[in-house]
Amino acid sequence: MVRKADKIWALYKGEDLLATGTIMQISRHTGKSCDHLMFMTYPVYKKRPDKGKKMQMIEVE
Repeated sequence: MVRKADKIWALYKGEDLLATGTIMQISRHTGKSCDHLMFMTYPVYKKRPDKGKKMQMIEVE
């Protein structure tokens, strides 16, 4: 079983693709913490209201 941190993700802000790769690679590219990016993969983050261009982590298969 692959850990969530080792999967390939895509980070979007609205319709714009910001980065792709593992959580660590996206963190280095964007300057966001790994913890924050990991939190963005949880369902509770997705339930929060969208105020403009909300960032989203989408798993790439």
